[in-house]
Amino acid sequence: MNSERRISPMAAANNAQGIDAVDRNFNLKIKAALKPRKTPRQQRSSRVVDRILDAALVLTREQGTMAPTTLAIAQRAGLSVGSVYQYYPNKEAILLDLARRWLSAFPPVIATRASANAPDNRDALRRDLREFIDEIAALYLDNRNLVPVLEVMMLNPDLKPVVAEYDEKIAGLYAAWLMRLNPALDAARAARIGFLFMEVGHTSLIMAVRGEHTVFDAVVSDLETMWLALLTSHLEPA
Repeated sequence: MNSERRISPMAAANNAQGIDAVDRNFNLKIKAALKPRKTPRQQRSSRVVDRILDAALVLTREQGTMAPTTLAIAQRAGLSVGSVYQYYPNKEAILLDLARRWLSAFPPVIATRASANAPDNRDALRRDLREFIDEIAALYLDNRNLVPVLEVMMLNPDLKPVVAEYDEKIAGLYAAWLMRLNPALDAARAARIGFLFMEVGHTSLIMAVRGEHTVFDAVVSDLETMWLALLTSHLEPA
């Protein structure tokens, strides 16, 4: 007797229509999320937005979910739901703004390193490099529940350019940092290595935050080893 479940053409068509409906609903929410209802122009409005985003971030960390409800966010922020809706049309818009704020945290960290004095020996380089990687890793660890939001952004054609713009800026800052370490390094080579640092670091840390703390710590140590090996091979003039 064949135990395989058979699906009639009509049922299959209905199932496909259901999936399409979910996709359309999701895309509509994303498009709505791209158009915040109110842009904060005054200091008071900016503080309200900060309260909303801070509350949403706390909830994503506490609940281990990328989608706290708008009501929960409002309650944690000490606001009415109506006040939240003045600025954001839905919870997706709040999470997208959180992801943007997360992305915006990387350039200042890297720029600080790019403008600092270059270490004058290998031990100092290793210490500085580990501190640098730890700072970058902390941004992933603190925002690990926003990783799914970032992945959605990369898959959505309307949102991918936002991530790509930050990626380009981050890779450029890595290149500036490398040229600070070795002023003789040509710009093209620095740009190539900077892109590698950005891509390999991001992929590795995205994978690491999904594991246990011991896995995360091991990946950070592996990144240090890889980056140090790559750096030392490019610190001398070509």
